[in-house]
Amino acid sequence: MGAGPALALLEQSRQSLADAYAAELAAVRFVASQDASMRAAAALVARQGRTGPQDLWPLLARQAPELGEWADFFALAAVHRQEVESHARRVSVREADDLLRAAETFVGHVTSALGMPSAHPAVHRLAAARETA
Repeated sequence: MGAGPALALLEQSRQSLADAYAAELAAVRFVASQDASMRAAAALVARQGRTGPQDLWPLLARQAPELGEWADFFALAAVHRQEVESHARRVSVREADDLLRAAETFVGHVTSALGMPSAHPAVHRLAAARETA
């Protein structure tokens, strides 16, 4: 896969980060942050030419061992996301903010790993968030 699709996935990842910054509910911020990390990981995996249904996080860890700890971290966050989306687990504002910061850092690492241009530093204003509607 060429640079174009990977760059498009990175742009989607950055948009998910912007959505997370704007989210007023912790669960929405958490999910958007997880989306950002998944799209960034998908960009790296896709750039390596991997296709077909495979679990993203173990695949990322195999392809980019230097990102293995990130893969483990976001694999756990993906489990928490499923619980949040099924309303089996509540996410605190702190958890959502922590995941947002981690996702933003991870997107930067993936961008560098791909040799892609960094986005112009966007100034995001973190919306005040609450745990529930």
